[in-house]
Amino acid sequence: MKKAKAVNRNDVAKRAGVAPSTVSHVINGTKYVSDAVKERVLRVIEELEYEPNLLARSFKMNSTRQITVLLSTLDNFDELYRGMYELAFEAGYNLDIVIANDKRVNYYNNCYAHRVDGIINLSRFFCDEKEYNKLIAHDVAVVNVAPGKENFEVGTNFVNAVESLIGQLAEKDRLRIAFLADTSRAEIEPDTRLIATRYFLERRGAAFDDGRLRCFEDNAVILNPSEFGYCAMADVLEKFPDTNAVFCVNDYVALGAYKCLRERGLRVPQDISVCGCDDLLIGRYASPALSTMGYDKAEFGRQCMNNILEQLNGNRDQERKIILYASYLPRGTV
Repeated sequence: MKKAKAVNRNDVAKRAGVAPSTVSHVINGTKYVSDAVKERVLRVIEELEYEPNLLARSFKMNSTRQITVLLSTLDNFDELYRGMYELAFEAGYNLDIVIANDKRVNYYNNCYAHRVDGIINLSRFFCDEKEYNKLIAHDVAVVNVAPGKENFEVGTNFVNAVESLIGQLAEKDRLRIAFLADTSRAEIEPDTRLIATRYFLERRGAAFDDGRLRCFEDNAVILNPSEFGYCAMADVLEKFPDTNAVFCVNDYVALGAYKCLRERGLRVPQDISVCGCDDLLIGRYASPALSTMGYDKAEFGRQCMNNILEQLNGNRDQERKIILYASYLPRGTV
C-alpha cells in the first residue's frame, strides 16, 4: 500500500490562496496577518490536518522552544509545575521534565545535545566548570545549575522558620534535637536549615550535637525518604536515647521517623517533638497533624521560569538571585 504524502506548508498555502511565508507567520506569530486571512489559513490547516515540522523549524530558528526541568523526584512538584507552566505556555515554550537521580548520567550534556533553550535544576546534581562554560557560551538559559557561579538562582531561606521552631522547642525544654537529612553531608552543611538550627541552639546555650545528624549517605542501601527517616530515627534513638526532638528536611522523612517513634512506644508530641519541612498535603492529615515549614511553591516555580525567560529575552549580563522565605507552620507534633 502506497504511503500517503504528508501535507506540507505549500499545500496549506495553495489551498488558502496565500504565500507559504504567510502560513509560517500565522503559525509562529512572527508577523501581522489580518484576522480574515488568519482565519482562512487556520481553517485550511484543520481541514488538511497539517502538522508543522517542529524539528525543521527548530533548526531554522536555532531554538527548540524546550525548557528542561531536572528533578530528584516528582513528589511535591505539582505546585511548582503550575507556577512554571503558566509562564512557559504564555511565552510559547514547552516544559520537559527529567528525573535526575542516576549519578552515571550526565544530564547537562544530554540537555545540550538536545539543544534545549533553558535548564532549571531542582535536583541534587550540578554541572561542572566545563559543562557550565559550554552552556553559557551557547546561550542556554540556566537556573540553579552551578551554585556560586554568576548565573540566575532561586532559593529558599528557612532561617526565620527555624528560629520559630527552636523557640517553641525551647519553651518545652526540647533542645536535644536530631536532624535527619535525606541528602549528603556535603549538600546539607550549607543548608540554611542546619546552619540556623546550630545558630539558634547555641544562642540558647544548647549546642547542636553533630552525633545526632543523620544523612542519606550514612545508609549502605539507598532508601526512599520515608524509609530513610524510619531507619535514621531508629539509629539516633539507639545511640542517643535522650533525644527529645527531631527536625526532618522534608515531610516524607518526618513521617518515616514518626512511624519509628510510634512503634517504640514514644508518643508525639508528649514524649518527643517532630517537625518536617515542605508542607506536604499528607502531613496535614497525619494524626496528630505534622508541624512543618512551607513556602509558596507556585511562586518559586514562577520565579524560576521568570529567570529563564529574562535570559532568553537577552538579559544575561547581570547575576540575579531570588530568595523566598519559608514560614514555620506549628500543628500537632511539636
